[in-house]
Amino acid sequence: MSQVIGDLRELIHQIEQISDEIAKKYDVEHLAGPQGYVLVFLAKHQNQEIFVKDSEKQLRISKSVASHLVKRMVKNGFINVMPSQVDKRYKQVVLAQVGRDKLPLLRECRKDIEHYFLKEITKEELLTAKKVIEQLKQNMLTYKGDNDA
Repeated sequence: MSQVIGDLRELIHQIEQISDEIAKKYDVEHLAGPQGYVLVFLAKHQNQEIFVKDSEKQLRISKSVASHLVKRMVKNGFINVMPSQVDKRYKQVVLAQVGRDKLPLLRECRKDIEHYFLKEITKEELLTAKKVIEQLKQNMLTYKGDNDA
C-alpha cells in the first residue's frame, strides 16, 4: 500500500512527458500544461471579465505562480492583459489572436492525449478511478498540518 504514492508520482511524471511529446506534434507544446488550462478557461468565459485571481482559483495555484504564468502567456502571445471595463484598478486577462488560433489545435491535442491514456479502460473502471481520485482529494482537504500525519 505504501507504494501507491510512488506509483502516482511516477504516473504523473509519465503523463506529463507523453503529453508534452504529443503536444509538440500539434505545435502546442507550451499549452500542454497550465497555459493550456488557462486558454480553455478563457475561451469558455469569453463573455465575462476574467482576472488573474480567477486563474489562481481555477488552477489552485499561488498568486506569484499565477503572475508568472500570465507573464509567460503574454510573452508567448496567447493572452493580453488590459484594464477592466468595470473597474480600471483591476486588470483583466483576454485571449489574444494567437491564443484563439491555437485553441482548435489544443482541443485536438487533448483528444489525442485522452484517447491514448484511456484506451482499453472501461467506463466502469474510469468511474472507479475518478471516485478514488475524488476521495484522495477529499482526504487532502482534511489535512491540518504537521500534527495530523
